Formats: sequence, C-alpha cells, structure tokens
Amino acid sequence: MLPVCRTLTITVPNSGAATLDGMCRSIAEGYRRCPGCNDPLRRTLINVRQRIGRYERAAKRAGKAQQWDRVEHYVDLLDRDCAQHDQLTRLDPPPPPPSRAGEFTAEATASWSEDALVAAVSDVQGDPEALDALMSRLDERETEKQRAAEAERERADAEAAQQRQAEAHSTPLTDPTRRSSRRLTAEQRCREAYDHHVLEQYMQAEDECRGHLLNKKGQAKGVNPAMLFEGPAHVARAYASKELLQWWGRNGRTTYRQWRYSWLQRPSDRKAAATAQRQSLGDAPA
Repeated sequence: MLPVCRTLTITVPNSGAATLDGMCRSIAEGYRRCPGCNDPLRRTLINVRQRIGRYERAAKRAGKAQQWDRVEHYVDLLDRDCAQHDQLTRLDPPPPPPSRAGEFTAEATASWSEDALVAAVSDVQGDPEALDALMSRLDERETEKQRAAEAERERADAEAAQQRQAEAHSTPLTDPTRRSSRRLTAEQRCREAYDHHVLEQYMQAEDECRGHLLNKKGQAKGVNPAMLFEGPAHVARAYASKELLQWWGRNGRTTYRQWRYSWLQRPSDRKAAATAQRQSLGDAPA
C-alpha cells in the first residue's frame, strides 16, 4: 500500500482544532514517515498516483449507478492527473558524473603494466568513455607485442635463409669444415664454420653499407671493423656505424656462444647463449 501524505487535523484540549501539515499517514509503515516526506518530487508523484486510483474507482462506481455527469467529471480529473504523471516521469535524469577517460591516455598509462590496465576496467564499468580509453590502451599493447613478435620472426627467418644459402653454396674449397681429409674435433669444426659465417657477413655488410662500418668513435680509435661481427654486443654497439646497426637489425648478428650452442647443444652454453640473445642487435631500427 502506498503511503498517504496529507494534512492531519487534531483537536487539542482547551485549544480547539490544530493542523499538522505534511504529517505522513502511512498505514503500511506503522504511521512512520514515508520517503516522500524528504523528497518533494517523490511525494508529488505518490499523491498523483493515489488520486488516479481514487478517481478510477469513483468513475467505476458512478458508471454502475449510471450517473453519467459524475463519470465525465472523474474522467476529466483522470486526464488531468495522468498528464501530470507523464510530465513528472519524463523529467530529465541528473547529468552523469565527469568521465575518467583523461586518466587513461597513452601518456598517463605509459608506465602501467598490462595487469594494471585490466584491473582498472572493473572500476569504470559505469563510464563508457573511460572504458573505451582503457580498451584502446589494451589494444595498443597487443598490437605492439604482435609487431615485436613479427619483427623477431622476420629476423630469424632472414638469418636461417642466409645460413641455408651459405651452406648450399659452400664447398670444401670455401668451407674448410667440409674437407674430409682433415681430422677436426666437433669444437674445431664449429669454430671454423663460425669464422666462415662471420667472414661472409662482414663482406656482405661492407658491400651493402658501402664501406661505412665504423662510427666516428671507432674511426678515431682505429678499430678493425671485422672484429665487430663477433664478441660482446656492447662493444659492437659502441663503434658500429648507423648503417651497420641497421644492417644487423635486418640480418641479425650471432656471437660465437650462440653459434656453438646451436651447433653442439651443450647445456653449459645455454645461459651464455640466452644472455647474448637478449643483448642482440637484431632489434636495431631498420
């Protein structure tokens, strides 16, 4: 049952009648105050609905009694209150709170982990603009990972193709490791094959870079450019020219530890090969 908010008149001894405006007469709530007492709009809507119900019942009673003038009177009242009810329920909703989308720009989330971005999604379910911003950041992270993986695959494919080409065109004359008359250990064959590979890389890079293999620092120190094709990556990075770094980015650069591990698969070389791979110059800008 809906509460009835109306004016209550009581009689005070020796004082006559007294009127208490706005007293709530909610039977369902034990004569306690209803929510409409604190919300004028809600109170008005409750009263309109109560009047509509009252006029409907009165119109039905008048219709059964064939009192057509009274039926018409109640219908007019119903039309008035129904129009007021429609007006009250069509009020514009309150404006939404400001969006938090500005907190999730690419610059603001540059240092965020992917887990932090995912966790923030649950905090902005009621903020479509902020949710779109977060999903855009997650899409960008996924695109970056795919690009990095694709670049690594292309580099590995190019290195493998170059290795296959070198092996296909090698002969006992050009590749000492293929000379059957020599008795070499596995380590010696691995080393000679690596030296042959490095020499081919050096000659190819020198041709494609047109001899520009050293930067100014390397030229000033008189560094032998052939030595940059093996050994630690930080030394090669310190003295290599921009053209050579770009060439390595396209074709890769393999240290002897990586080469030996790929040839002999010794567990003792696994850690050194992994370290060399992390420090590889294969990701240099093309």
